[in-house]
Amino acid sequence: MKRLSFSFLAAAALLVGCKKTGQQLAELAVQDFVRSRVSDAKNYFPGKFEARPYTKRDSLLYLADMARINGMPAPPAPTAADSVRIGTLIYHNYRDEMRNGQMVLDSGEFVVRPSGDVRILVAESIRRKRLQK
Repeated sequence: MKRLSFSFLAAAALLVGCKKTGQQLAELAVQDFVRSRVSDAKNYFPGKFEARPYTKRDSLLYLADMARINGMPAPPAPTAADSVRIGTLIYHNYRDEMRNGQMVLDSGEFVVRPSGDVRILVAESIRRKRLQK
């Protein structure tokens, strides 16, 4: 009986350990997104990932920055109710080897929605530079 319960426990632990977390699924979605847009999918080499929750407030602040950069009217200001999580923000750097052998280092900021949709954002560092102009 002990042997059977130990086997069952080990199998259950294996199954639980194989399930991917929300962050891992978001990273995989970003990898697929980037891989489909580089020079050649087999020459995409993922690097570091950093993730944090992405809220409606974050989205409204991003849209406000983009509106100011483009000289358009700003969206409504975020409220306390806008702290609801709407996805995961992923910072990702990677290498892309071109067909001529040249290696390109690149990075991006992506939002992965719970549905798995991936959106690329203009990097915060670039937004700051453009806002200063």
